[in-house]
Amino acid sequence: MKKTLSLILAMLMLLSAFTSCSDNSADNAGETTAPAVSAENVGAEAGEDSAEPAETTRADVKDGLGEYNFDGLVYRAAQPESSAYEFYAEELTGESTNDAVYNRNLKIEERFNTKIETINFASTSAVITEVQNLNASGTDAFEVATHVAYKAYTPIGTGSYRNWYDAPNVDFTQPWWNSLANTQNTINGILYTATGDINITSLLNTYAMFFNMEVAENFGIKAETLYNYVYEGTWTIDKMIELTSSIYVDENGDGVRDNGDTYGYAAWPGISADAWLAAFDQPISTKDEEGFPQAAIMTDKTIAALEKIYNFHYNTDGALGSSSGVGSAEYEVTMFVNNQVVMVPSVFNDAFTEYRHMDATYGIVPYPKWDEAQEQYLTNARDQYTVIGIPLSKTDDSLEFIGVVTEALAAESWRTVFPEYYNVALKGKYSSDRDTANMVDLVLAGRNFDFAFLFGEQQFQRLPYFFRDLLAAGDTNFTSKYAKIEKALKKSLDKLKTFYGYEG
Repeated sequence: MKKTLSLILAMLMLLSAFTSCSDNSADNAGETTAPAVSAENVGAEAGEDSAEPAETTRADVKDGLGEYNFDGLVYRAAQPESSAYEFYAEELTGESTNDAVYNRNLKIEERFNTKIETINFASTSAVITEVQNLNASGTDAFEVATHVAYKAYTPIGTGSYRNWYDAPNVDFTQPWWNSLANTQNTINGILYTATGDINITSLLNTYAMFFNMEVAENFGIKAETLYNYVYEGTWTIDKMIELTSSIYVDENGDGVRDNGDTYGYAAWPGISADAWLAAFDQPISTKDEEGFPQAAIMTDKTIAALEKIYNFHYNTDGALGSSSGVGSAEYEVTMFVNNQVVMVPSVFNDAFTEYRHMDATYGIVPYPKWDEAQEQYLTNARDQYTVIGIPLSKTDDSLEFIGVVTEALAAESWRTVFPEYYNVALKGKYSSDRDTANMVDLVLAGRNFDFAFLFGEQQFQRLPYFFRDLLAAGDTNFTSKYAKIEKALKKSLDKLKTFYGYEG
Protein backbone atom coordinates (compact mmCIF):
# COMPACT_ATOMS: atom_id res chain seq x y z
CA MET A 1 0.00 0.00 0.00
CA LYS A 2 1.24 3.46 -0.84
CA LYS A 3 2.40 5.67 1.97
CA THR A 4 -0.53 8.03 2.28
CA LEU A 5 0.01 9.87 5.54
CA SER A 6 3.19 11.82 4.89
CA LEU A 7 1.41 14.71 3.20
CA ILE A 8 -1.07 15.12 6.02
CA LEU A 9 0.84 14.65 9.27
CA ALA A 10 1.95 18.25 9.41
CA MET A 11 -1.64 19.48 9.32
CA LEU A 12 -3.66 16.96 11.29
CA MET A 13 -3.82 19.21 14.32
CA LEU A 14 -5.07 22.04 12.16
CA LEU A 15 -7.71 19.91 10.53
CA SER A 16 -9.00 18.07 13.58
CA ALA A 17 -11.70 20.70 14.06
CA PHE A 18 -12.05 21.82 10.44
CA THR A 19 -15.55 20.53 9.86
CA SER A 20 -18.65 22.00 8.38
CA CYS A 21 -22.06 23.39 9.07
CA SER A 22 -25.13 21.42 8.11
CA ASP A 23 -27.74 24.15 7.92
CA ASN A 24 -27.94 27.71 6.64
CA SER A 25 -29.68 29.00 9.75
CA ALA A 26 -27.75 30.78 12.47
CA ASP A 27 -29.27 28.48 15.11
CA ASN A 28 -27.71 25.40 13.53
CA ALA A 29 -24.37 26.91 12.57
CA GLY A 30 -21.52 24.73 13.78
CA GLU A 31 -23.29 21.34 13.46
CA THR A 32 -21.47 18.77 11.38
CA THR A 33 -22.54 16.30 8.73
CA ALA A 34 -19.25 15.93 6.84
CA PRO A 35 -16.41 14.50 8.95
CA ALA A 36 -13.13 16.36 8.79
CA VAL A 37 -9.98 14.97 7.22
CA SER A 38 -8.43 12.56 9.69
CA ALA A 39 -5.79 9.89 9.94
CA GLU A 40 -8.48 7.26 9.47
CA ASN A 41 -9.98 8.49 6.22
CA VAL A 42 -6.91 10.07 4.64
CA GLY A 43 -4.71 7.10 5.38
CA ALA A 44 -6.97 4.61 3.64
CA GLU A 45 -6.16 3.22 0.21
CA ALA A 46 -8.71 4.12 -2.47
CA GLY A 47 -11.64 1.76 -2.13
CA GLU A 48 -10.45 0.43 1.26
CA ASP A 49 -12.91 0.46 4.14
CA SER A 50 -11.99 2.66 7.08
CA ALA A 51 -13.51 3.31 10.46
CA GLU A 52 -15.86 6.28 10.63
CA PRO A 53 -14.07 9.03 12.56
CA ALA A 54 -15.79 10.67 15.49
CA GLU A 55 -17.53 13.90 14.55
CA THR A 56 -16.09 17.12 15.90
CA THR A 57 -18.03 20.33 15.46
CA ARG A 58 -16.55 23.77 15.27
CA ALA A 59 -18.93 24.75 18.05
CA ASP A 60 -17.05 22.31 20.29
CA VAL A 61 -13.91 24.45 20.08
CA LYS A 62 -14.08 27.26 22.63
CA ASP A 63 -12.16 30.53 22.51
CA GLY A 64 -11.28 30.45 26.22
CA LEU A 65 -11.85 34.18 26.65
CA GLY A 66 -13.98 33.97 29.75
CA GLU A 67 -16.18 36.82 30.96
CA TYR A 68 -15.70 40.52 30.28
CA ASN A 69 -18.02 43.49 30.57
CA PHE A 70 -16.83 46.48 28.56
CA ASP A 71 -19.75 48.75 29.58
CA GLY A 72 -20.81 49.59 26.04
CA LEU A 73 -17.32 50.45 24.77
CA VAL A 74 -17.30 50.68 20.97
CA TYR A 75 -14.97 48.53 18.89
CA ARG A 76 -14.34 50.45 15.65
CA ALA A 77 -12.80 48.92 12.55
CA ALA A 78 -11.53 51.04 9.67
CA GLN A 79 -11.91 49.28 6.32
CA PRO A 80 -12.06 49.90 2.58
CA GLU A 81 -15.61 49.87 1.24
CA SER A 82 -14.67 46.96 -1.03
CA SER A 83 -14.30 44.62 1.97
CA ALA A 84 -16.97 46.15 4.23
CA TYR A 85 -18.77 42.80 4.48
CA GLU A 86 -15.95 41.33 6.59
CA PHE A 87 -16.58 43.30 9.76
CA TYR A 88 -20.13 44.52 9.52
CA ALA A 89 -23.67 43.74 8.35
CA GLU A 90 -26.24 46.47 8.95
CA GLU A 91 -29.30 44.22 9.25
CA LEU A 92 -30.67 40.77 8.58
CA THR A 93 -31.48 40.45 4.89
CA GLY A 94 -32.11 36.74 4.36
CA GLU A 95 -28.78 36.41 2.55
CA SER A 96 -27.10 33.71 4.64
CA THR A 97 -23.57 35.10 4.49
CA ASN A 98 -24.68 38.61 5.42
CA ASP A 99 -26.82 37.24 8.23
CA ALA A 100 -23.95 35.12 9.56
CA VAL A 101 -21.85 38.28 9.97
CA TYR A 102 -24.77 40.14 11.55
CA ASN A 103 -25.43 37.33 14.03
CA ARG A 104 -21.73 36.99 14.80
CA ASN A 105 -21.47 40.65 15.76
CA LEU A 106 -24.68 40.59 17.76
CA LYS A 107 -23.51 37.55 19.72
CA ILE A 108 -20.22 39.20 20.62
CA GLU A 109 -21.85 42.53 21.47
CA GLU A 110 -24.23 40.81 23.89
CA ARG A 111 -21.55 38.58 25.35
CA PHE A 112 -19.12 41.39 26.20
CA ASN A 113 -21.46 44.40 26.44
CA THR A 114 -19.75 46.16 23.57
CA LYS A 115 -20.70 47.67 20.24
CA ILE A 116 -19.06 46.84 16.92
CA GLU A 117 -18.93 49.62 14.34
CA THR A 118 -17.08 50.18 11.10
CA ILE A 119 -15.66 53.25 9.45
CA ASN A 120 -15.60 52.87 5.69
CA PHE A 121 -13.02 54.47 3.43
CA ALA A 122 -13.00 54.70 -0.33
CA SER A 123 -9.87 52.60 -0.73
CA THR A 124 -6.99 50.85 0.98
CA SER A 125 -4.85 53.91 0.36
CA ALA A 126 -7.36 56.07 2.21
CA VAL A 127 -7.31 53.72 5.21
CA ILE A 128 -3.52 53.74 5.32
CA THR A 129 -3.37 57.52 5.03
CA GLU A 130 -5.72 57.86 7.99
CA VAL A 131 -3.65 55.38 10.05
CA GLN A 132 -0.55 57.46 9.38
CA ASN A 133 -2.43 60.66 10.29
CA LEU A 134 -3.45 59.11 13.60
CA ASN A 135 0.14 58.20 14.28
CA ALA A 136 1.27 61.74 13.59
CA SER A 137 -1.47 63.41 15.63
CA GLY A 138 -1.81 60.86 18.41
CA THR A 139 -5.60 60.91 18.06
CA ASP A 140 -7.91 57.96 18.61
CA ALA A 141 -10.38 57.16 15.81
CA PHE A 142 -10.59 53.36 15.65
CA GLU A 143 -9.31 50.20 17.29
CA VAL A 144 -8.08 48.33 14.21
CA ALA A 145 -7.39 49.11 10.58
CA THR A 146 -7.85 46.66 7.72
CA HIS A 147 -6.55 46.78 4.16
CA VAL A 148 -5.12 44.61 1.41
CA ALA A 149 -1.95 42.71 2.25
CA TYR A 150 0.26 43.94 -0.57
CA LYS A 151 0.02 47.53 0.67
CA ALA A 152 1.17 46.68 4.20
CA TYR A 153 4.67 47.96 3.49
CA THR A 154 3.47 51.57 3.74
CA PRO A 155 2.09 51.68 7.30
CA ILE A 156 4.72 49.25 8.54
CA GLY A 157 7.49 51.30 6.96
CA THR A 158 6.22 54.48 8.58
CA GLY A 159 5.97 52.86 12.00
CA SER A 160 2.19 53.22 12.14
CA TYR A 161 1.25 49.88 13.74
CA ARG A 162 1.66 48.27 17.13
CA ASN A 163 2.87 44.73 17.69
CA TRP A 164 -0.02 42.26 17.83
CA TYR A 165 1.84 40.28 20.48
CA ASP A 166 1.33 43.20 22.85
CA ALA A 167 -2.42 42.57 22.75
CA PRO A 168 -3.44 40.05 25.42
CA ASN A 169 -5.99 37.29 24.73
CA VAL A 170 -5.06 36.86 21.08
CA ASP A 171 -3.99 33.26 20.52
CA PHE A 172 -2.44 32.83 17.08
CA THR A 173 -2.18 29.07 17.57
CA GLN A 174 -5.95 28.72 17.29
CA PRO A 175 -7.53 27.49 14.01
CA TRP A 176 -9.29 30.81 13.42
CA TRP A 177 -5.95 32.45 12.71
CA ASN A 178 -3.85 31.72 9.66
CA SER A 179 -0.87 30.24 11.46
CA LEU A 180 1.30 29.84 8.34
CA ALA A 181 0.90 33.51 7.41
CA ASN A 182 1.17 34.95 10.90
CA THR A 183 4.23 32.85 11.76
CA GLN A 184 6.02 33.89 8.58
CA ASN A 185 5.09 37.52 9.09
CA THR A 186 6.46 37.56 12.64
CA ILE A 187 9.92 39.13 12.56
CA ASN A 188 12.05 39.69 15.67
CA GLY A 189 9.01 38.93 17.82
CA ILE A 190 6.92 41.53 16.02
CA LEU A 191 3.73 40.99 14.03
CA TYR A 192 2.39 44.24 12.62
CA THR A 193 -0.43 42.84 10.51
CA ALA A 194 -2.38 39.66 11.26
CA THR A 195 -4.83 37.65 9.19
CA GLY A 196 -7.45 35.17 10.26
CA ASP A 197 -11.04 34.15 9.78
CA ILE A 198 -12.40 37.62 10.42
CA ASN A 199 -10.96 38.22 6.99
CA ILE A 200 -13.37 36.52 4.61
CA THR A 201 -11.13 37.78 1.81
CA SER A 202 -8.44 35.32 2.93
CA LEU A 203 -10.90 32.58 1.98
CA LEU A 204 -12.34 34.23 -1.11
CA ASN A 205 -8.90 34.98 -2.56
CA THR A 206 -7.44 31.52 -1.89
CA TYR A 207 -6.38 29.54 -4.96
CA ALA A 208 -7.39 25.94 -5.67
CA MET A 209 -7.90 23.81 -8.78
CA PHE A 210 -11.52 23.57 -9.91
CA PHE A 211 -12.64 20.83 -12.27
CA ASN A 212 -15.84 20.53 -14.27
CA MET A 213 -17.13 17.03 -13.54
CA GLU A 214 -19.17 16.66 -16.73
CA VAL A 215 -16.39 17.81 -19.03
CA ALA A 216 -13.84 15.72 -17.13
CA GLU A 217 -15.95 12.58 -17.47
CA ASN A 218 -16.30 13.20 -21.21
CA PHE A 219 -12.54 12.64 -21.35
CA GLY A 220 -12.44 9.70 -18.97
CA ILE A 221 -11.48 11.62 -15.81
CA LYS A 222 -13.62 10.80 -12.79
CA ALA A 223 -13.91 12.91 -9.67
CA GLU A 224 -13.16 9.90 -7.48
CA THR A 225 -9.90 9.36 -9.35
CA LEU A 226 -8.76 12.93 -8.72
CA TYR A 227 -9.70 12.76 -5.04
CA ASN A 228 -7.83 9.50 -4.64
CA TYR A 229 -4.70 11.02 -6.17
CA VAL A 230 -4.92 13.72 -3.52
CA TYR A 231 -5.47 11.26 -0.67
CA GLU A 232 -2.62 9.02 -1.86
CA GLY A 233 -0.19 11.93 -2.16
CA THR A 234 0.25 11.42 -5.93
CA TRP A 235 -1.51 14.60 -7.05
CA THR A 236 1.56 16.30 -8.56
CA ILE A 237 2.13 18.77 -11.36
CA ASP A 238 3.30 15.94 -13.61
CA LYS A 239 0.06 14.04 -12.92
CA MET A 240 -2.04 17.09 -13.73
CA ILE A 241 -0.14 17.67 -16.98
CA GLU A 242 -0.48 13.99 -17.86
CA LEU A 243 -4.27 14.12 -17.45
CA THR A 244 -4.96 17.39 -19.26
CA SER A 245 -2.21 18.14 -21.80
CA SER A 246 -3.72 16.15 -24.68
CA ILE A 247 -7.34 17.28 -24.28
CA TYR A 248 -8.23 19.66 -27.08
CA VAL A 249 -11.24 19.98 -29.36
CA ASP A 250 -11.52 22.62 -32.08
CA GLU A 251 -15.18 23.26 -31.32
CA ASN A 252 -15.83 25.89 -33.98
CA GLY A 253 -13.75 24.16 -36.63
CA ASP A 254 -11.82 27.29 -37.59
CA GLY A 255 -8.40 25.72 -37.08
CA VAL A 256 -7.46 28.41 -34.55
CA ARG A 257 -6.69 27.68 -30.90
CA ASP A 258 -8.74 30.24 -29.00
CA ASN A 259 -11.15 30.53 -26.10
CA GLY A 260 -13.99 29.19 -28.23
CA ASP A 261 -12.54 25.66 -28.08
CA THR A 262 -12.39 22.94 -25.42
CA TYR A 263 -9.24 22.28 -23.37
CA GLY A 264 -7.93 20.18 -20.56
CA TYR A 265 -6.66 23.27 -18.75
CA ALA A 266 -6.95 27.02 -19.18
CA ALA A 267 -5.38 29.89 -17.27
CA TRP A 268 -4.52 33.46 -18.10
CA PRO A 269 -0.79 33.56 -17.26
CA GLY A 270 -1.19 36.30 -14.68
CA ILE A 271 -2.03 36.51 -11.02
CA SER A 272 -2.98 32.83 -10.62
CA ALA A 273 0.66 32.01 -11.42
CA ASP A 274 1.64 33.56 -8.07
CA ALA A 275 0.38 30.37 -6.42
CA TRP A 276 2.69 27.96 -8.25
CA LEU A 277 5.82 28.51 -6.18
CA ALA A 278 3.79 28.28 -2.98
CA ALA A 279 2.20 25.05 -4.25
CA PHE A 280 5.64 23.61 -5.01
CA ASP A 281 6.93 24.48 -1.53
CA GLN A 282 9.44 26.89 -3.02
CA PRO A 283 9.63 29.95 -0.76
CA ILE A 284 10.21 33.43 -2.08
CA SER A 285 11.78 34.40 1.23
CA THR A 286 13.14 32.53 4.22
CA LYS A 287 14.62 33.68 7.50
CA ASP A 288 18.33 33.83 8.19
CA GLU A 289 20.05 32.80 11.42
CA GLU A 290 18.85 36.03 13.05
CA GLY A 291 15.27 35.35 12.00
CA PHE A 292 15.23 38.08 9.36
CA PRO A 293 13.75 37.53 5.88
CA GLN A 294 16.06 37.04 2.97
CA ALA A 295 15.44 36.19 -0.67
CA ALA A 296 15.25 32.45 -1.31
CA ILE A 297 13.65 32.27 -4.73
CA MET A 298 16.81 31.83 -6.81
CA THR A 299 16.99 28.03 -6.85
CA ASP A 300 17.15 25.19 -9.34
CA LYS A 301 13.56 24.30 -8.40
CA THR A 302 12.29 27.78 -9.30
CA ILE A 303 13.97 27.61 -12.69
CA ALA A 304 12.70 24.08 -13.32
CA ALA A 305 9.20 25.07 -12.20
CA LEU A 306 9.08 28.06 -14.51
CA GLU A 307 10.20 25.95 -17.45
CA LYS A 308 7.64 23.23 -16.65
CA ILE A 309 4.72 25.62 -16.29
CA TYR A 310 5.83 27.59 -19.36
CA ASN A 311 5.95 24.42 -21.48
CA PHE A 312 2.58 23.34 -20.14
CA HIS A 313 1.01 26.71 -20.95
CA TYR A 314 2.59 27.29 -24.34
CA ASN A 315 3.67 23.94 -25.76
CA THR A 316 0.88 21.43 -25.07
CA ASP A 317 -2.32 20.92 -27.01
CA GLY A 318 -4.50 20.68 -23.92
CA ALA A 319 -3.58 23.95 -22.24
CA LEU A 320 -4.78 27.39 -23.19
CA GLY A 321 -2.29 29.59 -21.40
CA SER A 322 -1.57 32.45 -23.75
CA SER A 323 -1.78 36.12 -22.80
CA SER A 324 -2.71 37.34 -26.27
CA GLY A 325 -5.42 36.74 -28.80
CA VAL A 326 -7.86 35.07 -26.42
CA GLY A 327 -9.93 37.89 -25.01
CA SER A 328 -9.90 39.45 -21.57
CA ALA A 329 -7.81 38.51 -18.57
CA GLU A 330 -8.93 35.44 -16.62
CA TYR A 331 -10.96 34.20 -19.56
CA GLU A 332 -10.79 30.76 -17.98
CA VAL A 333 -13.63 31.66 -15.57
CA THR A 334 -16.04 32.19 -18.47
CA MET A 335 -14.78 29.07 -20.23
CA PHE A 336 -15.30 27.02 -17.09
CA VAL A 337 -18.88 28.24 -16.72
CA ASN A 338 -19.47 27.46 -20.41
CA ASN A 339 -18.26 23.84 -20.01
CA GLN A 340 -15.23 24.35 -22.27
CA VAL A 341 -12.45 23.23 -19.96
CA VAL A 342 -11.73 20.37 -17.58
CA MET A 343 -9.64 22.24 -15.02
CA VAL A 344 -8.81 25.83 -14.10
CA PRO A 345 -6.99 27.58 -11.26
CA SER A 346 -9.52 29.76 -9.45
CA VAL A 347 -10.01 31.58 -6.20
CA PHE A 348 -12.95 30.65 -4.00
CA ASN A 349 -14.53 33.99 -4.85
CA ASP A 350 -15.10 32.68 -8.39
CA ALA A 351 -17.14 29.87 -6.86
CA PHE A 352 -19.07 32.37 -4.77
CA THR A 353 -19.84 34.78 -7.61
CA GLU A 354 -19.79 32.69 -10.79
CA TYR A 355 -19.60 28.93 -10.39
CA ARG A 356 -22.51 28.53 -7.97
CA HIS A 357 -24.83 29.55 -10.81
CA MET A 358 -23.53 26.85 -13.15
CA ASP A 359 -25.79 24.02 -14.24
CA ALA A 360 -22.79 21.69 -14.40
CA THR A 361 -21.34 20.13 -11.26
CA TYR A 362 -17.78 21.01 -10.32
CA GLY A 363 -15.27 19.78 -7.79
CA ILE A 364 -12.16 21.12 -6.09
CA VAL A 365 -8.68 19.73 -5.53
CA PRO A 366 -5.59 21.51 -4.19
CA TYR A 367 -2.92 22.92 -6.47
CA PRO A 368 -0.73 19.92 -7.25
CA LYS A 369 2.53 19.29 -5.41
CA TRP A 370 5.91 19.48 -7.12
CA ASP A 371 6.52 15.76 -6.55
CA GLU A 372 5.37 12.91 -4.35
CA ALA A 373 8.14 13.58 -1.82
CA GLN A 374 6.54 16.92 -0.92
CA GLU A 375 4.64 16.39 2.33
CA GLN A 376 1.84 18.94 2.12
CA TYR A 377 -0.49 20.48 -0.42
CA LEU A 378 0.13 24.22 -0.40
CA THR A 379 -1.30 27.33 -1.97
CA ASN A 380 -1.55 31.04 -1.39
CA ALA A 381 -4.09 33.78 -1.88
CA ARG A 382 -4.18 36.78 -4.10
CA ASP A 383 -2.25 39.49 -2.35
CA GLN A 384 -5.54 41.38 -2.01
CA TYR A 385 -6.58 39.42 1.07
CA THR A 386 -7.13 41.55 4.17
CA VAL A 387 -4.70 42.08 7.01
CA ILE A 388 -5.45 43.79 10.33
CA GLY A 389 -3.29 46.27 12.20
CA ILE A 390 -3.52 48.09 15.53
CA PRO A 391 -2.73 51.82 15.08
CA LEU A 392 0.29 52.99 17.02
CA SER A 393 -1.90 55.67 18.58
CA LYS A 394 -3.73 53.02 20.63
CA THR A 395 -2.59 53.10 24.27
CA ASP A 396 -1.53 50.10 26.37
CA ASP A 397 -4.73 50.20 28.42
CA SER A 398 -6.83 49.73 25.26
CA LEU A 399 -5.10 46.54 24.17
CA GLU A 400 -7.05 44.15 26.39
CA PHE A 401 -10.32 45.33 24.85
CA ILE A 402 -8.89 45.09 21.33
CA GLY A 403 -7.48 41.65 21.98
CA VAL A 404 -10.67 40.18 23.46
CA VAL A 405 -13.04 41.46 20.78
CA THR A 406 -10.71 40.66 17.89
CA GLU A 407 -10.15 37.11 19.18
CA ALA A 408 -13.88 36.63 19.66
CA LEU A 409 -14.63 37.91 16.17
CA ALA A 410 -12.04 35.58 14.65
CA ALA A 411 -13.30 32.56 16.59
CA GLU A 412 -16.95 33.15 15.81
CA SER A 413 -16.11 33.77 12.16
CA TRP A 414 -14.41 30.38 12.05
CA ARG A 415 -17.40 28.71 13.69
CA THR A 416 -20.22 30.29 11.70
CA VAL A 417 -19.23 32.77 8.97
CA PHE A 418 -16.59 30.87 7.00
CA PRO A 419 -18.68 27.67 6.79
CA GLU A 420 -21.62 29.70 5.50
CA TYR A 421 -19.44 31.04 2.69
CA TYR A 422 -18.30 27.49 1.90
CA ASN A 423 -21.85 26.26 1.66
CA VAL A 424 -23.12 29.11 -0.49
CA ALA A 425 -20.14 28.98 -2.84
CA LEU A 426 -20.19 25.21 -3.12
CA LYS A 427 -23.99 24.80 -3.37
CA GLY A 428 -24.14 23.15 0.01
CA LYS A 429 -21.63 20.45 -0.86
CA TYR A 430 -19.35 21.40 2.00
CA SER A 431 -22.02 20.22 4.41
CA SER A 432 -23.11 17.13 2.50
CA ASP A 433 -20.11 15.69 0.68
CA ARG A 434 -17.09 14.38 2.55
CA ASP A 435 -14.67 14.68 -0.38
CA THR A 436 -15.58 18.31 -1.02
CA ALA A 437 -15.18 19.15 2.67
CA ASN A 438 -11.84 17.37 2.81
CA MET A 439 -10.53 19.10 -0.31
CA VAL A 440 -11.52 22.55 0.96
CA ASP A 441 -9.97 21.85 4.35
CA LEU A 442 -6.73 20.68 2.72
CA VAL A 443 -6.55 23.81 0.60
CA LEU A 444 -7.19 26.18 3.49
CA ALA A 445 -4.77 24.37 5.83
CA GLY A 446 -2.06 24.89 3.21
CA ARG A 447 -2.45 28.64 2.72
CA ASN A 448 1.15 29.77 2.89
CA PHE A 449 1.35 33.53 2.44
CA ASP A 450 5.00 34.36 1.97
CA PHE A 451 6.28 37.36 3.94
CA ALA A 452 7.65 38.84 0.71
CA PHE A 453 4.14 39.74 -0.49
CA LEU A 454 3.76 42.33 2.29
CA PHE A 455 6.73 44.22 0.83
CA GLY A 456 6.65 42.92 -2.75
CA GLU A 457 6.15 46.25 -4.49
CA GLN A 458 8.95 47.96 -2.59
CA GLN A 459 11.64 46.27 -0.51
CA PHE A 460 11.37 42.93 -2.34
CA GLN A 461 11.66 44.59 -5.77
CA ARG A 462 8.57 42.77 -7.18
CA LEU A 463 10.21 39.43 -6.45
CA PRO A 464 6.89 37.76 -5.50
CA TYR A 465 5.63 38.57 -9.01
CA PHE A 466 8.63 37.40 -11.03
CA PHE A 467 7.08 34.03 -11.86
CA ARG A 468 3.87 35.69 -13.05
CA ASP A 469 5.67 38.39 -15.03
CA LEU A 470 7.96 35.97 -16.85
CA LEU A 471 5.18 33.52 -17.64
CA ALA A 472 2.98 36.27 -19.07
CA ALA A 473 5.88 37.52 -21.16
CA GLY A 474 6.67 34.04 -22.47
CA ASP A 475 10.15 34.29 -20.97
CA THR A 476 11.93 31.59 -18.96
CA ASN A 477 15.18 33.46 -18.26
CA PHE A 478 14.68 33.79 -14.53
CA THR A 479 18.39 33.99 -13.79
CA SER A 480 18.86 37.06 -15.95
CA LYS A 481 15.87 38.88 -14.47
CA TYR A 482 16.99 38.13 -10.93
CA ALA A 483 20.54 39.34 -11.64
CA LYS A 484 19.17 42.75 -12.65
CA ILE A 485 17.64 43.41 -9.24
CA GLU A 486 19.97 41.47 -6.95
CA LYS A 487 22.06 44.43 -5.78
CA ALA A 488 19.04 46.69 -5.21
CA LEU A 489 17.27 43.84 -3.43
CA LYS A 490 20.05 43.40 -0.89
CA LYS A 491 20.12 47.12 -0.20
CA SER A 492 16.37 47.45 0.25
CA LEU A 493 16.17 44.38 2.49
CA ASP A 494 18.84 45.87 4.73
CA LYS A 495 16.61 48.93 5.07
CA LEU A 496 13.67 46.69 5.92
CA LYS A 497 15.53 45.55 9.04
CA THR A 498 15.01 48.92 10.68
CA PHE A 499 11.23 48.41 10.58
CA TYR A 500 11.59 45.44 12.91
CA GLY A 501 14.04 46.76 15.44
CA TYR A 502 17.29 45.43 14.01
CA GLU A 503 20.30 47.68 14.38
CA GLY A 504 22.95 48.28 11.76
